[in-house]
Amino acid sequence: MFSFTVRSFFQKLVTLFFISIISFLVVYLAPGKPSQIDPLNPKFTPEDLVRYRKEFNLDKPLHVQYYLYYRNLFSGQLKSWKDNQPVMGKIRERVKNSLWLFLVGTLITWSLSFPVGISAALRRGSFFDRFSTFIAYVLISIPGFFFAYILIELVVRAFNVPVIGMYTFGMAQADTIYQVMDRIWHMVLPSILMALGGIALLSRYVRAQMLEIIHEDYIRTARAKGLSSDVVYYKHGFRNALLPFVTMFGLILPGLIGGSVIIESIFAWPGIGRMAFDAILARDYPVILTINFISAVLVLAGTFISDLLYMVVDPRIRL
Repeated sequence: MFSFTVRSFFQKLVTLFFISIISFLVVYLAPGKPSQIDPLNPKFTPEDLVRYRKEFNLDKPLHVQYYLYYRNLFSGQLKSWKDNQPVMGKIRERVKNSLWLFLVGTLITWSLSFPVGISAALRRGSFFDRFSTFIAYVLISIPGFFFAYILIELVVRAFNVPVIGMYTFGMAQADTIYQVMDRIWHMVLPSILMALGGIALLSRYVRAQMLEIIHEDYIRTARAKGLSSDVVYYKHGFRNALLPFVTMFGLILPGLIGGSVIIESIFAWPGIGRMAFDAILARDYPVILTINFISAVLVLAGTFISDLLYMVVDPRIRL
């Protein structure tokens, strides 16, 4: 176990190193690359442009730029090209905002997907199974931004309350309890929309896995012993059906960034996804590279934890 953990950890570090090189080269070679940066300020003179390139190390060789970028990143000295503010400070503040949506959306997804998927599998062919399948296909087929605009329209017309942003204008002067309630209200629609697609996909995976598991010999043996249906399906069957979802765990963590771009943009939620989108439009390469690096770290961390969870879910697996 210890040797596997150490070996896997160093493999992830090597992978992260190559990802950092590839992502840096992609940004450098893309149209409008940093080596040919042309600030969007029309008042810039050629002398200003020279000072600009020197300030952000764009006049140095590529390998030196790579070294200086990651040195400044890990030392906290990396500055945004857009406003000359520390990149990690900006990202840290936005991550706090996105974390609430991510946690609530993930909690809703996993809390509803498993009961729906298991019930559909155990009652295969029933009205509930057909209805849940139809709803899942609808949620998968219709884009999230379409649902977002429909919900915004319905909620605003029905309740005449604001739903855009993190808080209602003027609420900063209200009592703490009202500020907390206002923040929770503004989280409801974005969290639900972030969870809808996940519920549709994950419930289908759960149903498929449970349909495969409930026909195994050990399930029939457990039922023949007189065990209750809850023990048979939820203790014996469900645990063995969890293995594919442990693998999916590695894809959950990067959802903190990539899964919230559209929703945060529609609801004007100042999170990390919206920050990444704005950075791309502004060609703020330090922010783009840093967010890409953090996404890679989250993916590798998720897969690393998934590898360790295999033995917990299925003791037959030996690392």
